[in-house]
Amino acid sequence: MAIGAPLTSKSQLYGRDSVDLLARTLYGETRNDSVSRVAVAYVIMNRKNNKTYYEFKSLNTIEAVVLEPQAFSCFNNNDPNLDDVLRPDRNSAAWKNCVNVASNLSSFKNPIGSKCFYNTITRFNQRSYTQNGKLYYDFPTGRTVVVSSKIAIGAHMFFDYVM
Repeated sequence: MAIGAPLTSKSQLYGRDSVDLLARTLYGETRNDSVSRVAVAYVIMNRKNNKTYYEFKSLNTIEAVVLEPQAFSCFNNNDPNLDDVLRPDRNSAAWKNCVNVASNLSSFKNPIGSKCFYNTITRFNQRSYTQNGKLYYDFPTGRTVVVSSKIAIGAHMFFDYVM
């Protein structure tokens, strides 16, 4: 199947080409924020290559990373972006740019280093707080971590936490 070919269900994402999956993820996560698109792509690659954070130790393919349950909201069953991810507008400039980034990621400078986590800046600010000179972040799962580094790019905050 061609990159971006219309799909009728989430289960059809399994076994797709890594460029297709990466482009679909970028389309679902950054369609309206092209400034952070490359950074989100590098989060995916960082997770694929990371063996430090326990949540990524067994995720060594793009498919495993992007389709990990709850890892990218655009693939959640109740997310409004899921329909767009399954059937992207292949004529849109956003889709074409997502495919370009996915196809040529190594030609783009990595703006986030080894960071493996992100959220919109708004959600990051809602879910984080400072206490005793440390910045804490509450994951939606209920786990709280100490943020070790962060950088804002476009509408997203990229970060890592202390192990």
